[in-house]
Amino acid sequence: MAKKKVLLMGKAHSGKTSMRSIIFANYLARDTMRLSPTLDVEHHHVRFLGDLVLNLWDCGGQDAFYESYFERDRETIFRSVELLIYVFDIESDCPEKDFDHFAGVLEAMEENSPDARIFVLVHKMDLVAEEERELILEDRKRLIEESCLGVGVQHFQCFGTSIWDETLYKAWSEIVTNLIPNIGVLESHLSDFCRICDADEVVLFERATFLVISHAQTKKDASIDDGGRRQSNLTSGEHEEDTNEAAGDGAGDLADGGADNANKDEATADDVQMSTSPHSTSSPPIYDPSIEGGTSTPASPGGNATLSTNPSNTNNQQLAAKASNQIAPSPTPQFDAHRFEKISNIVKQFKLSCGKAQSQFQGMDVRNSKFTAFIDAFTANTYIMVIVSNNGQQDWGSGTQKAATLMNIQKARSHFEQFIPRS
Repeated sequence: MAKKKVLLMGKAHSGKTSMRSIIFANYLARDTMRLSPTLDVEHHHVRFLGDLVLNLWDCGGQDAFYESYFERDRETIFRSVELLIYVFDIESDCPEKDFDHFAGVLEAMEENSPDARIFVLVHKMDLVAEEERELILEDRKRLIEESCLGVGVQHFQCFGTSIWDETLYKAWSEIVTNLIPNIGVLESHLSDFCRICDADEVVLFERATFLVISHAQTKKDASIDDGGRRQSNLTSGEHEEDTNEAAGDGAGDLADGGADNANKDEATADDVQMSTSPHSTSSPPIYDPSIEGGTSTPASPGGNATLSTNPSNTNNQQLAAKASNQIAPSPTPQFDAHRFEKISNIVKQFKLSCGKAQSQFQGMDVRNSKFTAFIDAFTANTYIMVIVSNNGQQDWGSGTQKAATLMNIQKARSHFEQFIPRS
């Protein structure tokens, strides 16, 4: 079992414990208000992808603690660190002191863990006026880069984040992906699976946190020989190269469909029109510690919940509420840079609501005139989402095409288990 030491540092009240609780303890954003400040160092062992354990050191940010970190406990804190996450509060009333602490942390890291990867989160961006966010974030990134270069740190990644939208999921997905040892091999096989399924996009989520750990997308410049799509079965040995000009639109539309709802504090299962579909009938009962009580509940006979996307029921089927602000605009009208993280947020909240209703979430289908999205339990530690364009056919995404997609998911499970082993 691999253990990775992760330092979570930053000034007091910067939001370190809140983001950790949302990602790993299934807190809702509004519930973090009741969290008390961290005193000294809190140790948390978080299991991720089954056999990867994050030894998370949540370090209190009061000045007195920093004196201890830099002097008496310097070697204990900063030795053998795999990854540093440093959090800046964008609304801090003493940024000079924040950067002094940051420089001290970087020096201690260079001395004790020079190979550690460094991530910097500029947090609480929702408190900045929307029209000023990009400019302020770029200015803060410039100051962070100057601090890093001043102590010889050449490589780091910086993100603007907020607990109220998908930017938090985006940052933490990038962070944990860096801890997966065989991520390149996993991405390669996921690309093959995307091609075999003739899907527009395939996304892999970690089961408990629902963070994105990998995704694959069809190449937009590939030719279409027959003017349409053909679904190939994983066991047939056919590797179709056909793509659709709308590649990638599916996940973007799915995210946009919930973008206005992307950050509701709690999705309500009763507000979603449900039906059953024969998803993964051979799948075993699921144990998911993220669901309250941590008990094992067999999937309901016959299959899973299916999310209806009937426009007349839109208001009654919201899975999450509209975020008060968005940190960054979509780079293009077709591809939202945060589309996967929006989906993570929406589905995770719905998944938690299922648990509160004493139901076990197994998967869902989302269909509209443009695409069909299949979300299903995949390996013991992951969920998968397969996006397939509807290609102008009214019943595309159901019947034979749906059955073939679900069969491919079922057949691929054992293959992907060797890259994401059970704990």
